[in-house]
Amino acid sequence: MFWWVAAALAGPNATVTSEAMGGNLRIIVRCESAFWHSDCLSDGVAARSEVERIEAWATDWRKESTIGALNETGNGELPEEIVNLLTISTELNRATHGAFDVTVGGLWHLWGFDPPRIPTEAQRLEAVASVRGEEVRVEGNQVFLPTHSQITLGGIAQGYAASAALARIPKKRAAMVDVSGDIAVRGRWTIGIQHPRADRGLAFAQVGLRNAVLSTSGDYEHYFEADGQRYHHILDPKTGLPAYGAISATVVHPDGALADALATALIVLGPDEAVVSSAGAWALVVTPDLQIHELGRRGKHVTSVLRPDHL
Repeated sequence: MFWWVAAALAGPNATVTSEAMGGNLRIIVRCESAFWHSDCLSDGVAARSEVERIEAWATDWRKESTIGALNETGNGELPEEIVNLLTISTELNRATHGAFDVTVGGLWHLWGFDPPRIPTEAQRLEAVASVRGEEVRVEGNQVFLPTHSQITLGGIAQGYAASAALARIPKKRAAMVDVSGDIAVRGRWTIGIQHPRADRGLAFAQVGLRNAVLSTSGDYEHYFEADGQRYHHILDPKTGLPAYGAISATVVHPDGALADALATALIVLGPDEAVVSSAGAWALVVTPDLQIHELGRRGKHVTSVLRPDHL
């Protein structure tokens, strides 16, 4: 989702790249000097392992994963880490008025993007009835899903993983972890945001970021067109159709899970100032008419913004 990432500090980089969580993983650790490059590279490898660990339990289409097993049984005793993330998810469901909902799993799997597949209206409405994120129940380490509901963490797990991976890198080092466009940074970095209606690599805005996570969601990553209509992978939980409140939403917040989930929700809601401000976040939202909306306060985490008023 981002055309370039650059650190504001001088010094050699140790870079680790891979594929993870449905996209590209890129980790950059800024070394104090060339002497420490091997240590910095080890830090990057440790961060990569953390992303892979989270991917192993969060991937819902693998029945052997923790989330896959929960979808099979409808309830279960889960590790505290996963319980906490599901608790945050239910809180965000309420905060976004249902625009963010982890129980869209069954609905999401009805759609296909490679090859394209559009569900029938009957299939879609049946699946919408199973989207009941507000009814997910957590009692201690026990999690109970609503009947017929399937969860997916695709709208929150990447941001969570970016934050968790960055925490594996010693605090004395500036670093960046990019998990498929969810970017966690320590230190000062400058990030370009992908233009949602241009070739990959062309940015429409430049954001100065410090000690925070920047997450972007958009209708241009996974989509197909049929009969002049764009069908993309971010679904409105209330209708079961692709959401058209915004075509791109970028959110900055210290918490990666929150940033990721809010970016997803804003594609459904559009530029909702109240939702962004109440979360203590900052956002840049592009609506279908190509207007750019800046929401929330920049605060200490957004050090600069270079953008036009519209695309």
